[in-house]
Amino acid sequence: MTDPFQNISFLATLIQAVGIVLVAGLLLPMTRAIPGRFLQYWSFGWVCLAAGLFSLFASARFPEHRIAFLFGYCLTEYLFGFLLWAGCWDYATGERLRAGHLLALGPPAVFGVTAPILLRDALHLFPFHSLVLGAMFLTALLATRKAPIRPHTPTIGLWLVRASLAALVLLNWHYAAVGGTYVYLRPPGWPSYLEYASLYDVLLLTGLAFGMVVLAADRMREELESRNRQLAAATEELAQAAMTDAQTGLLNRRAFDEQLLQGPGAPTEGSLAAIDLNDLKPINDRFGHKAGDAALQYLARALRTHFRVTDPMFRVGGDEFVVVMVGCSESDLAARLARIDEALLAQRLPGVDGPIDLGIAWGVAGFSATAGLAAAYEAADKAMYARKRTIKAASGRPSSHEFTVR
Repeated sequence: MTDPFQNISFLATLIQAVGIVLVAGLLLPMTRAIPGRFLQYWSFGWVCLAAGLFSLFASARFPEHRIAFLFGYCLTEYLFGFLLWAGCWDYATGERLRAGHLLALGPPAVFGVTAPILLRDALHLFPFHSLVLGAMFLTALLATRKAPIRPHTPTIGLWLVRASLAALVLLNWHYAAVGGTYVYLRPPGWPSYLEYASLYDVLLLTGLAFGMVVLAADRMREELESRNRQLAAATEELAQAAMTDAQTGLLNRRAFDEQLLQGPGAPTEGSLAAIDLNDLKPINDRFGHKAGDAALQYLARALRTHFRVTDPMFRVGGDEFVVVMVGCSESDLAARLARIDEALLAQRLPGVDGPIDLGIAWGVAGFSATAGLAAAYEAADKAMYARKRTIKAASGRPSSHEFTVR
């Protein structure tokens, strides 16, 4: 019976090993851009497999050190099988390996140390070694069951890895069955196709490596898309922040100018109110800016309460606000503003011993396709200042009057 391991070609071994190292070199740089350790496990696993092939070649070329090289052959290939499983597990679950997982490497390692001593050559080791490798390929295949299938994500790489692992399981167990029969039962002859076992291995391992590269590329694309979405969300958040008044949470003057006065989607019919919080400066001067800030926030809260969610509300200046009601009349808008005036009575401000009455002055103007928002804002602003002067005249007090705390 011819021993197929007696004719192991150095050139064939070299070609396999170089190809495997190139796969590892292709996968390893991708680890910088892809989260997870699966590519690292796979890369180091391919290096171990290349080392195992050289150990097998050396065991045939240097028979005086055969057992030592068979040790290396078994242990490096079993380490490849373990790292293959570890990569599939990490890819599928995203969970880090625990110390307990290393115990799974114990039985193959024990076999890899004892079998070369007991069997003494690659031919007798071949069936048992194939059985162990097939089992390790099976564990890697089963680990891929938990791999997430995301919408609009290609699955070609995953199915190629699964198909290659399944074929490697069947091939190695076939080696174990057929090789064990011919090695230990010694029927006449030796299956000639087994002399090309290394070719079958290379073809399936190439498919496995290609599937890994596709998986890595898909994961990299997913990561880039995720980062692009995060960047777009952050950009949108920054844009929203640039259009929002930090003190009141309402839209600011920039939003009023860009979205309402200059925006292409500005409303064409409705009413606009220009609003002024009365005596903000005296509040700041007497009670401090915390009291003034609270007064602004109370007014912003009252606006949200008495207007619709769809009504744009702006703080366009220190104590000046604008509200737009699309499709509503000036009288409806004025009625809502009157209720806000009542809602601002008896407010408690920081630094003030008792409740204090806040008030607003407002002006209202309608707008249409012919008389636009800019003209309505100018008219409402003039009406607001006229109302403010009327309020001051009626009270008989200057703007810096002393407040009455209840």
